[in-house]
Amino acid sequence: MTNCFISRDENRKPETGNRKPLIIILLLALLVQGGCGPGSPGPVVVFCSPDSPRLQQAVQVVCVPEFGADAGERLRQVRRQAPRLLVALGTPALRQVAPLEKHTPVVFALVGNPYFTGAAYFPDHPEDHQENVTGLATPPPLTAALKQGAGLLGGGPWGLLYDPNDGVAVELARRFGQEAPAHGIRPLTEASAAAAGDGPGLERLLAQGARVIYLPPAPSAARYAPRLLEAGRRQKVMVVSGYPEGDHNGAVLWLAVDYRRLGEEAGALARRVLSGEAPKNIPIVESAPLQVQVDESLLRRWSGYPPTK
Repeated sequence: MTNCFISRDENRKPETGNRKPLIIILLLALLVQGGCGPGSPGPVVVFCSPDSPRLQQAVQVVCVPEFGADAGERLRQVRRQAPRLLVALGTPALRQVAPLEKHTPVVFALVGNPYFTGAAYFPDHPEDHQENVTGLATPPPLTAALKQGAGLLGGGPWGLLYDPNDGVAVELARRFGQEAPAHGIRPLTEASAAAAGDGPGLERLLAQGARVIYLPPAPSAARYAPRLLEAGRRQKVMVVSGYPEGDHNGAVLWLAVDYRRLGEEAGALARRVLSGEAPKNIPIVESAPLQVQVDESLLRRWSGYPPTK
């Protein structure tokens, strides 16, 4: 795999607080062998949002300056370059690209559900999609977390705290309620729309008897992840974490998407398109490569749970 650009702006500060996600145009450093040098018919452009740690795991890139509200204009500037390929990373980026770009080949990744973006139409027919678009759908790996978590820790009451203003969290809460019973889990959910409500929400779950709390891979979960993991370290509750960023010390089981491997898969798919394969002939593929870690020490400390009466 030949890299035309293999640098990253180390001076960029991570996004914090409630700032709106920034849409970044990136020049991809992973995709082509000999396709980035002089004589290439056009650039390979990655259009993505936000500039997140997940993105940094998925691709090695050179970032051009960030922008926010003028995303549409910046995308139009990119399209005027007549790129050989557009790579849309993240649902916001795909929602920007798909309605406008109907000719340039587009490969997407880091998208949980492409079927409401306009790029694809029916989950039961992954071969039916916008003709110039193909990609990888990566739903949050909740099913695997429930299955492996129940096998490791048992069923009974499990809790989930979600933000009703976070679409990813709302969808995960819905799936949690639907899927948990099949694994012997009684789902308990509480809502919190702001940091001030996160602590009381977690306490309500504990008061209802939650023996395990699931930390979801949703943006809003970053607010309360440190608090919940601290409770896990202090053995107030067992934690199963699906949150891919940061420290997961305190989770008995950590099961999250491996974004580096996903980036490699996206690069391989993009190379197929750059080699001449038509996106319309490539069905959308669901891919969620996993990284799994069990805290054996913490599991041993919980081995007597629940205490014998």
